[in-house]
Amino acid sequence: MEESAREGLLVDGAGVPLAEEDSGSVELLDGTRVTYRAIAPENSAALQRFHHRLSQRSIYLRFFGAKPELSDRKAGYFTNVDRINRFALVALDPERPKEIIAVVSFDREWDTDLAEYAAAVEDRWQGRGLGLALTRCLIEAAIKRGIRVFTGVVLFENARMLNLLRDLGLPERLRYADGIEYVEIELSPQRSG
Repeated sequence: MEESAREGLLVDGAGVPLAEEDSGSVELLDGTRVTYRAIAPENSAALQRFHHRLSQRSIYLRFFGAKPELSDRKAGYFTNVDRINRFALVALDPERPKEIIAVVSFDREWDTDLAEYAAAVEDRWQGRGLGLALTRCLIEAAIKRGIRVFTGVVLFENARMLNLLRDLGLPERLRYADGIEYVEIELSPQRSG
């Protein structure tokens, strides 16, 4: 991220202006501050390194199967988003700021206000509140883009993801079939109180 001298706007490495909700930092349960920003094409190699650091279990829970490597093609697909219908935030390691430690994303379903939600957190960062904090930032970005409902397909055994979705405190609908939990979360603007 850099600042454009002409306009005073934050821009990504490709010179694309970042909206206010596209970058920032979150505080974890232990007080650690983690920076996040919108994913960009130049994050492709970092995303592959992130995937390589995930345990087989984390990969299975995210992709519903084994996926030992993230191909160049897949990494390119995940990092080349239009920031309207497909959008993702990446959290960066405070000690190694070029390394991704978490990804949350949405992919709009056609011309609707529904979007499929996905998330992955590096194993050593799980259980610290990063997925929940980053998802709240993603919800803010989604609402500004006209998304009203996140849909998710979660393996029943993925208790962390199911708990994360419940911890959002937003209205949800659940449907269970063949060991898979189908979740719909109604998004609502963050209210200051």
